[in-house]
Amino acid sequence: MGRTFLKSMKCIVANITIELSGSGEVYNNISKELSGFPETKEDSEVCFTINTKKLEVPPDVTVASDIFYNARYFALKSTPLKFEIKGRIFEKEPLEVNVYPAIPRKRSFRTRERFRDWNFFTIEETLAKNFVYNIFDFVMELKLLVNSSSFIHASSLEKDGKAILFVAAGGIGKTSIMMQMLKKEGWKYLADDLSIIDSNGRVYFNPKYIQIYPYNIKNDFELYNLLIKGRGALDRLHWSYRKLRYGEASVRRRVDPRVFFGPGKVSSSAQVAKVINLVRTNVNDFEIDGIGHDVISNMAAEILSLEISPFFKYSCLCNGGGSDSPFPKIEEIKERAIRRFQEIFNNVPRYQLKIPLKASPSDLFEYIDKNTSIIHV
Repeated sequence: MGRTFLKSMKCIVANITIELSGSGEVYNNISKELSGFPETKEDSEVCFTINTKKLEVPPDVTVASDIFYNARYFALKSTPLKFEIKGRIFEKEPLEVNVYPAIPRKRSFRTRERFRDWNFFTIEETLAKNFVYNIFDFVMELKLLVNSSSFIHASSLEKDGKAILFVAAGGIGKTSIMMQMLKKEGWKYLADDLSIIDSNGRVYFNPKYIQIYPYNIKNDFELYNLLIKGRGALDRLHWSYRKLRYGEASVRRRVDPRVFFGPGKVSSSAQVAKVINLVRTNVNDFEIDGIGHDVISNMAAEILSLEISPFFKYSCLCNGGGSDSPFPKIEEIKERAIRRFQEIFNNVPRYQLKIPLKASPSDLFEYIDKNTSIIHV
């Protein structure tokens, strides 16, 4: 048998150096997505390894539901993306994260795999996506919090070195606003799903791929053409079929923002200059008012909790089993996130924009576009 040669890359996420190593298609897809972070040669605080062997859990662990743990170890074996974490997860010390993708030996043709998947993905592409959402995001949030940084569920844009954050739960309209604003002169992309901020109020580019649904680009031929550019006939057929057969929320595409918008429309970092919380509620017309830094900080922490949801299951199971949990409690995570947001939001203008329930994404952008003071930075 030939030897498997591991590839590796090192990069910086805000103020944390990470290393990714491994081989195979799952590794290649993950490394491509994370390649947007700045490269570095510094020692790594978090090392992610994509393995081809089987996960072997040590004997000195506690078992709760489908997880295994002790004070310095955690493992999940019940999903196609098995993984283990070694080290003090919520402390400033190196952390080792080993991932074990399960590729079935018997599988359909890849064309069939793609057509049955709402992202038009193969199994390897799905596992890579799941790594980003179900492992990378929550592990990095814990490390960011102990390094004076955090994720925040917000679209962020930069203009003239200043950043604006649109904080909102999923499905409110922040992605649609971001995509429309990038058509305007001077605006550049920083993040869509999870923005990265530090205690000094700086926002960093997050290369995590954007998830685009039909309603994000509805009646917008320019964005639609950007989305389908370079895609094959079957890819386009899949998009149209699922949209018509199951609805606009049943199909999506994940796209690299550097490719979709072009490198000239992507920024590396910027200072937060304004924060707008988006809420879809029972109002007759759009309403915008100031909001206290403590109120928006609490709301942002709750929204973020949904985005790192795997952590909450693991934390409850581990902390419910005794004092040797490798995870902090949910309350501590929220409190740290709230304090981080308060530090930043206390020094910048903050607003809450109430959106009528029936307003479309285009209605929302039209209102913002007409009221230019909302996005003035």
